Amino acid sequence: MTVESGSSTVRLTVPAKPDYVVLVRLALSAVCRLTPLQPEDVADLKLAVTEAASELVHDGSQGQLVCAFALHDDRLVLEVGGPAHPHVSPEEQELGRAIIAATVDECEYGDGVVRLVKYLPDGTE
Repeated sequence: MTVESGSSTVRLTVPAKPDYVVLVRLALSAVCRLTPLQPEDVADLKLAVTEAASELVHDGSQGQLVCAFALHDDRLVLEVGGPAHPHVSPEEQELGRAIIAATVDECEYGDGVVRLVKYLPDGTE
């Protein structure tokens, strides 16, 4: 997992099990309080991080889900990493990735890592 320098970063590591995704969402909510994002944008990000995590966790998962939330002046970068063996069907994966694409500005998928970017409003609107 690589988070760019020059940011304020929060890292969270939890067991790679579905029950722990709620902690990731709570941490994301706390970080979002430091941004000018509107509540609907925060809800979108929580949905995106849930979908990203769903590719990496399931009830029998071993290992850890590692999340990093990097706050920059102009964007929030979320990286979610976990076991690199997806346990979802291709159809579920396609739907999850469509939801992610609709809720963030950029997304990248690597082996066991999902990187999401949401640009922050500049406040001059």
